[in-house]
Amino acid sequence: MIVQHMKLKRLKYAPIVLLAFVAAVAAAHWLTTGPRDLKQFPPPDASPYRLPFPAGKTFWCVQGNRDWVSHRGWGEFAYDFAMPVGSDVCAARAGEVVRVVVEHDGHGYKWPNNLIAVRHEDGTLGYYLHIRKGGNRVSVGDVVAQGQPIAASGHVGNSSMPHLHFHVTDPERKRTLPVSFADVRRDSGIPRTLKRYASGSVLPGALEAAKVAP
Repeated sequence: MIVQHMKLKRLKYAPIVLLAFVAAVAAAHWLTTGPRDLKQFPPPDASPYRLPFPAGKTFWCVQGNRDWVSHRGWGEFAYDFAMPVGSDVCAARAGEVVRVVVEHDGHGYKWPNNLIAVRHEDGTLGYYLHIRKGGNRVSVGDVVAQGQPIAASGHVGNSSMPHLHFHVTDPERKRTLPVSFADVRRDSGIPRTLKRYASGSVLPGALEAAKVAP
């Protein structure tokens, strides 16, 4: 009876212990990940970037800056957005397409990746990774507008789930740069891990159409 009583007592407190463990892990994650210094990032109202998916679409940020799984060191300022294979990937900023790689398929550790790179007017480069095989909607030399669909998302390369990886580098690709988004109206414009964000991107021509609409 004593042994049975002790077992029942342990079962009684098991949910509390589990909740405490989850809370501790969440707190540790929050304290050891994310932006180191908010002053590194432009305020959202001054950011030339918008979330890289169509207006009104909402997706989870499954990895933000300086996360536990990756986005450390050189890639500290990257973002991962979970999205179904085939989802529209849109230009986060206007520019010229300078690289398109879409011949790879499959995923695994150090598996070859697909990507699209866009050079912005200041020379910085926006990279969109894990694109679906043959999923490009633009070619090298194309000039794209902010919000324009440029690819279909995939599950290719070093990828554990279907998602889009986005980062921006300096012109020499020596480092990733801190990027905030003008349409992220919380968290200082910086998407955080395990939070959902809705894009406010304006599709090409939408502003012009609005100006002439009766």
